[in-house]
Amino acid sequence: PLLDAVREAAARAHAAQNDVSRLQEVADGKLARLQAMHDAERALRRRAEAEVAVLGRCLRDAEAFHALREVQADVRAAKQAQQAQALRAVLEHQSRVAKEQRQEQAGAHARVAKLEFEREQLLLRLARLGG
Repeated sequence: PLLDAVREAAARAHAAQNDVSRLQEVADGKLARLQAMHDAERALRRRAEAEVAVLGRCLRDAEAFHALREVQADVRAAKQAQQAQALRAVLEHQSRVAKEQRQEQAGAHARVAKLEFEREQLLLRLARLGG
């Protein structure tokens, strides 16, 4: 019986060790994927920085070849788009605030109606007690 218990414990320990090994393999795989994603993100960041540098050189070239008016027109269009987007954001915010205020007002009206109802009930009770 003792030998069987030892064998069973050894088998459970071996199974647990196998589970730990499998979990370690899974964790190693996840770590490798995370590292790969991190490396890809760094590569994308470097590529974006390089593209920004290229765009800067292109802008300077455009200025050197007297194409500044086209660049300024693009800048104006971008500013107008940005202003339109900002205006949309303000209008959406105002709409949300107005909706919240309407909801608060509706809640306040409901509370007032409930208080008025309770007041009427109390007046009725008072009248019954007095009469």
